Amino acid sequence: MSQQLDPEAVVQDYFLKAGLATQLKSVAVVENFNAKSVEVTASSVVDPFFMQMLGINELEAPAAGRAEERITDVEISMVLDISGSMDSSNRLINLKPAASEFVDIIFAGAEPGRTTISIIPYSGHVNLGSTLASVFPYTPIHTESYCMDLPSSTFTSTTVSTSTALIQASHVDPFASSSTRTPALFFCPPLAANTVLPLSDDPTALKARINGLNADGNTSIDIGMKWGTTFLDPESNGIVTSLIARGAVNAAYADRPLTPGAREVLKVIVLMTDGENTEETVVKTAYRSGLSNIYRRTSDGRLASFHDRAGTTSDYYMPDNSSTTRWQTRPFASSTGWTQLTWPEVWKNGSLKYVAQRLFADPLAQSSTTWLNAFRTAASTATKNARLQEICSAAKAKNYQVFGIGFEAPINGQTQIKACATSPAHYFDVTGLEITTAFRSIANQIKHLRLTQ
Repeated sequence: MSQQLDPEAVVQDYFLKAGLATQLKSVAVVENFNAKSVEVTASSVVDPFFMQMLGINELEAPAAGRAEERITDVEISMVLDISGSMDSSNRLINLKPAASEFVDIIFAGAEPGRTTISIIPYSGHVNLGSTLASVFPYTPIHTESYCMDLPSSTFTSTTVSTSTALIQASHVDPFASSSTRTPALFFCPPLAANTVLPLSDDPTALKARINGLNADGNTSIDIGMKWGTTFLDPESNGIVTSLIARGAVNAAYADRPLTPGAREVLKVIVLMTDGENTEETVVKTAYRSGLSNIYRRTSDGRLASFHDRAGTTSDYYMPDNSSTTRWQTRPFASSTGWTQLTWPEVWKNGSLKYVAQRLFADPLAQSSTTWLNAFRTAASTATKNARLQEICSAAKAKNYQVFGIGFEAPINGQTQIKACATSPAHYFDVTGLEITTAFRSIANQIKHLRLTQ
């Protein structure tokens, strides 16, 4: 479609330069709103050596060929790993120009209004951002980040329902040791630069989001893939409509994600990781919201816990005090200068392992594992791998083209991405600057010229 020369003249010139001008019989050009085809017939006279004995001195050998270039609508989800390991070996540094060039190639010469790209960065979670999160029914428990805890049952579907209430992921640090009170690495990283950018046709905005990405957190390929498919599934049209109403998506795309058949559309997922699925932490319902039994001293942020012990009124435990003064009748032995925390405030001010060990296991003479298990569930790598393959199978069943990139990934990560890809030819195992070649190859495949015989 980008060829500006007259198609018939191009064919005639080719045959002339090949010395076959007399063999060209016809050139038929057909153009419509999204496709152009050129059908050529030719013939050549050959001498049939053995058939001359039957009085047949020559035979005509006909040939026909057809080339078709078609502009389909294109919807792409770029599902990009931004876990903490992407900060190693210049991976994130190398990813940014590679993914940006991908955007440029896709939109180069593209007809306006036909191509959209969604960027879904993921680490331990996918941070939707406040606008996208507001599309879904959920009860906010904090405003630090906007990740959703998705049950395993949702990974057999390529969309996320807007009629079923979602559960906002807790703002919790499950990584810091039991000796570290102040959280530093949250399972759902709160950076606004790492939030989802849905259905954009603006190369500048897309590249700005890519170049603003920061590496942080664990790896949940399954969750990234789940949200990637969501922006391709026609059943997600309600999500897009709501985003248009909020000014987050161009109103020109009110019919997206497109329904195959109603319009010819190519749906593509580019799934990249440098790692493998890691354990996922989900805070249990009882410890997600409501008032806790934990107190915080305003002056220095120290924490104390209340435990109703039999036979004493010294029920407030302060782990930072000396062993003889840890139990007091009031928080921090004072009637002022402290606040009783809600559970979201607990996780904002105390790491999971610190709270389990120092505020529960130690004062109750119990195991920290007991309290970790009381506070949270943990989805294992095996569970997350199974969920990943479920959502990959669901995507491929709908004929979404899944390209996978293992970017210096370990064996298990490579295995999972290979299995997710549409075919072995859709998978790229790359290191260093080869990431650019992978994205370039995928972009060119998306824009390829379809030839039919």
